[in-house]
Amino acid sequence: MSRYQPLADFLAGQKSDQWEASFDQIEAELGFALPNSARRYPAWWANQSGGGHSQTTGWRSVGWRTAALDLAARRVRFERDAGDGAVDPNERLFARARELTGIQDRDRLIAEALQALIGREAGLRLARLGGSAPEYQAPPRERAMP
Repeated sequence: MSRYQPLADFLAGQKSDQWEASFDQIEAELGFALPNSARRYPAWWANQSGGGHSQTTGWRSVGWRTAALDLAARRVRFERDAGDGAVDPNERLFARARELTGIQDRDRLIAEALQALIGREAGLRLARLGGSAPEYQAPPRERAMP
């Protein structure tokens, strides 16, 4: 997990399509101080793709981009990206699952979700066959909302 994942999770949970924040607010979400390069160089805040930019990968992975930067005032505005194909659509689901379960590890979330799905489907099949628990009522299926 990237050290910038807490910021990505925070952005993924936002209801608004933009968030303007001071560097202090960002540091509060991260739980650590931004590097000196973030205070000096606009390039640190660029919406670059490719390796070596873990901070950018964090906000881009959940569908956000930086839109305005004021280094002197130590402020930046993030906006929800209209979609250029670079965003994994499942990242919002992972962020919501992290929020609801408290499980931060992606692989563990996947394992828990698969176990729940298998248990539900096995129960449904057993009930359809008139198995040992015919009174079993499967919960209604819910559609994931992006």
